[in-house]
Amino acid sequence: MTTPPSFAEIDVQGPDAETFLQGQLANDVSSVEQGRWRYGCYCVPDGRVQALLMIARPGVQQWRLLLPADVAAAVTLRLQRYKLRARCTISSHEVVADHGDPAPDNRARYRCAAFELAVAAGSAAPMSSSAWERQLELDIPWIVAATSERFLPQMLGLQRLQAFSLRKGCFPGQEVVARTHFLGRVKRRLVRLLRTSGDVSLAPGAELCLQAGASAAAGVLLSTAEDHLPTLAVVTDEAVAGSVLQAMNPRENATFVIDRDVIGTIGDEVLNGRYDPPFSA
Repeated sequence: MTTPPSFAEIDVQGPDAETFLQGQLANDVSSVEQGRWRYGCYCVPDGRVQALLMIARPGVQQWRLLLPADVAAAVTLRLQRYKLRARCTISSHEVVADHGDPAPDNRARYRCAAFELAVAAGSAAPMSSSAWERQLELDIPWIVAATSERFLPQMLGLQRLQAFSLRKGCFPGQEVVARTHFLGRVKRRLVRLLRTSGDVSLAPGAELCLQAGASAAAGVLLSTAEDHLPTLAVVTDEAVAGSVLQAMNPRENATFVIDRDVIGTIGDEVLNGRYDPPFSA
């Protein structure tokens, strides 16, 4: 049984919250309207993604960032470090994230055409299996601690989520991300894998190779799931559709086949959904 990750929310609010986040996150934060959410990311200075986020705007001066719990503390600490004189407060709390079935009023809801997540503050608990399955079916490359700060946004296919913007101005890593976009070609890309055999407990961050005993990794596992669900990985150019990949660590028994590249664009009705705060908020 593979356990989905736990999630947390970071709350940023105050008169300078929008300006501060606009200079930190790679997405165009100012384009998020009140009562809406969209995907975004936070990059480190070398352009690699520290976290993928769902960025919600409950109020004019309030923002909530939903992300895997095991990277939330590092992201919160980094935001606090760069806040300087910005007039805003930053706090984080663990949440229970579930599929958006009828629920008590104390749960916030991230809604879009493809799914709905209901989240409530509480002890860390894995995202429900049904909600996690939907994220995998949509090929959302969630980043956890083991895969944080390892990949450029383009390697994760984040352009299909509109999770970064090269028109909105500077953000950490912007120069590297822009240079890669306009002048370079990434040599690693996001793919969907299907498990053919082996251990379903192989963890995110596990390195994959094209043949037994290979000295160089051909891919890194991003997410794990049950046998009947897709798994995401970032692979090198040598790994093409139909290639068989296996765990590079000989003590880990798992084999996959590359189903396809993740390149399909997701429509705006999924990328920019509605955010409903809890009635008690």
